[in-house]
Amino acid sequence: MYRGDLVRDGHPAGVTLSARSAARLRLAWRTRLDGAIDGTPAVWQGIVFAGSAGGTLAALDSANGKIVWTRHGLGAISSSPTIAGDKVLVATLTGRVYAIRVADGGVVWDWQAPPGAAIWASPVVYRDVVVIGLASPYGDTPLVPGRLAGLDGLTGRERWVTCLLDGCQPGDGIWSTPAIDQQGTAFVGVGNPDDALFAFDPLTGKRRWLSSFYPDQGRDLDIGASPVIYALNGREVVLQAAVEGLIAAVDAQSGFKVWSREIAQGTAVHGLLASPAYDGRNVYAGSASAPTGIFALDASDGSAAWRYETELPVYSAPAVGDGVVVLGTGAVFGDLRTGALIALASADGHVLFKYDTKSAVRSGPAVAGDFVAIGDYAGDVLAFRPLA
Repeated sequence: MYRGDLVRDGHPAGVTLSARSAARLRLAWRTRLDGAIDGTPAVWQGIVFAGSAGGTLAALDSANGKIVWTRHGLGAISSSPTIAGDKVLVATLTGRVYAIRVADGGVVWDWQAPPGAAIWASPVVYRDVVVIGLASPYGDTPLVPGRLAGLDGLTGRERWVTCLLDGCQPGDGIWSTPAIDQQGTAFVGVGNPDDALFAFDPLTGKRRWLSSFYPDQGRDLDIGASPVIYALNGREVVLQAAVEGLIAAVDAQSGFKVWSREIAQGTAVHGLLASPAYDGRNVYAGSASAPTGIFALDASDGSAAWRYETELPVYSAPAVGDGVVVLGTGAVFGDLRTGALIALASADGHVLFKYDTKSAVRSGPAVAGDFVAIGDYAGDVLAFRPLA
């Protein structure tokens, strides 16, 4: 699933990629689909699942990149696939959610969002409920109400829908993927006008609290990164990055800020749009606004540990392993024929590995063991392994 697990820290169980093995990464294969791959691929039992802007979901053999099956005509996909038992769930910018058989790509069920809504967030599976976040299409045209929906995992039947604004007014779009803690509370960022972190019950959609980060004042500085859950001094906190350039940790019970830090000067569709990562010591946040690059911050108070500056913006959600941070670079606006995959030492940010993709990389890397898969604007899924 997106970020590897429900706490969304980019450091899932089973990752064995180390600083030493990252320095030996080499391209294993490259397979092209029919449009940009902006979502992080999902890796499960030797299969890489990736969705394209061309509306295709593909299952690829992780050993060699050969296509196992494809499902075309789904609608543009910007998010990550989610594996749920024998099904892979995928959401589209046309407002549809599909449950597709892992074995052969056959459709089990599909669900259509209300008119005008797009789904940028990845599907979230909690117990037998599929949680879906809804927002406006690109450019807020039209501007639609931000909603969360809970679907039955077996049938796709709608169980509950929650509007973020009173009276289901337009705004407060859900652009990112919720995180869920062990107690069963879900957290997700919401867009303008509230620009907030929202806590809710994923089984019912019931609101628990909403903590606004800043007044939007018509600046379109949405919160588009997924939150990260971690423990700090015996209590649970939720880390949230914002397009405005702010990153903050809040108390999971109350939504009150524990610490906050401005690390960039954000503008619409820039700033801290990539979801941060956490490795037990530092949090790692990528910036698409000046200064572009990756920031390593002490998770206890937000103080700076180090910064690695990149020539290109960072929209790619970093992943972390044993002493290594992996991320992509590349623009949304500008020269889309330039980009890279970069592995940095988490201790000090020095470069362990860099690969010129010759295409913008906005996808976050998926790391399974020491295997790394990522997508690019050209429509390629790229896979890397350490050289033996």
